[in-house]
Amino acid sequence: MTGGLLLAAVLLTGLNLRGAIAAVSPVLPEVRADLALAPATAGLVTTLPVLCFAVLAPPAAWLGRRLGAERAVLVAVLAIAAGTVVRVLDGAPVLLAGTVLVGAAMTVGNVLLPVVAKRDFGDRAGTVTGLYTGALAAGAALTAALTAPVAALTGWRGALAGWSVLALAAAAVWAAATRGRVAGTGPAPAVEGARPAAVWRSGLAWAVSGVLALHSTLYYAVTTWLPTLLVDELGGDLRAAALAAALFQVLGIPGTLVVPAVVARRRSQRGLAVVVGAAWALLPAGLLLAPQAWPVWAVVGGIAQGAGISLAFTLVVLRSPDEATARRLSGMSQLVGYSAGAAGPLVVGALYAATAGWTAPLLLLVAAGAAMAGVGALAGSPRAIMR
Repeated sequence: MTGGLLLAAVLLTGLNLRGAIAAVSPVLPEVRADLALAPATAGLVTTLPVLCFAVLAPPAAWLGRRLGAERAVLVAVLAIAAGTVVRVLDGAPVLLAGTVLVGAAMTVGNVLLPVVAKRDFGDRAGTVTGLYTGALAAGAALTAALTAPVAALTGWRGALAGWSVLALAAAAVWAAATRGRVAGTGPAPAVEGARPAAVWRSGLAWAVSGVLALHSTLYYAVTTWLPTLLVDELGGDLRAAALAAALFQVLGIPGTLVVPAVVARRRSQRGLAVVVGAAWALLPAGLLLAPQAWPVWAVVGGIAQGAGISLAFTLVVLRSPDEATARRLSGMSQLVGYSAGAAGPLVVGALYAATAGWTAPLLLLVAAGAAMAGVGALAGSPRAIMR
């Protein structure tokens, strides 16, 4: 494969692995009004993909093993394009069906792109994985920023369906970059006598999975509840709440670039993991102690969330001794990680309702950040999972 073309294919694919989800929020009021969606049904439009990330991660790893990563990712990107269009063609059932298709396809990319980085980029695998997660954050920011202006011209259906063009472009570049392998008869055979590590029995694999689990818990809880918290704490200031949410998301892009810069210079990621976990803990601690300083906490949290997802995916690559183990560890970490991510907003919401305030939920998130620092220190040790 041509290294530059493959890197472009990986980054373009990364742009599509969150964008179709992030595009919904800016036009959700119009979608709800047009389709007469109940609040619970509207919530499924954003939570169903996260559930897919968890439940379908092991099948995605199996698909990569059966088809080869090249074919599986190409099919996945084309499915994102199809689901992006299908979900706007009719009412609520079609919207949800298309959302599930998009979430399932994104899951395949989530699981297999780290495998491609491990196999095809050698010593640069950690750096490439960090860049890929930067593209992932950039795709979410791009669609979140542009969907509403486009919808003002074309309506919400046209604005959402239009993002299928980005997926088709990624599919075209991916097909060109992997043409020789896609045209082959299947995935490359395993090395004689080699066997992948048993990740579910590895303490190191559980530590790697724990990093993604704690990051996902924090990210989805803050994404869901930060605007509501600030409206409560700042006396109904909707503009501040919206700006804080935007800062938190957009600053994830530079946050993802911190990890490749550090990984390129150091074999150990322990210190980086501790810093990222501490930064995550600082966001809820700051909101608890000084909510009026929310711009500072939104900036710190935004950088932490970008660095956190980049670190979680990079650890999968760095702790895997071979492609097969990377595929299994990627599936395991995403099953564990996104299950926690789906539960995080529910637990925080339940605590908020039970205590009629934000102290208990914020203390829980501080504890999650501290736990991420501790688990990350274990996962950041420069060693590989043993067979």
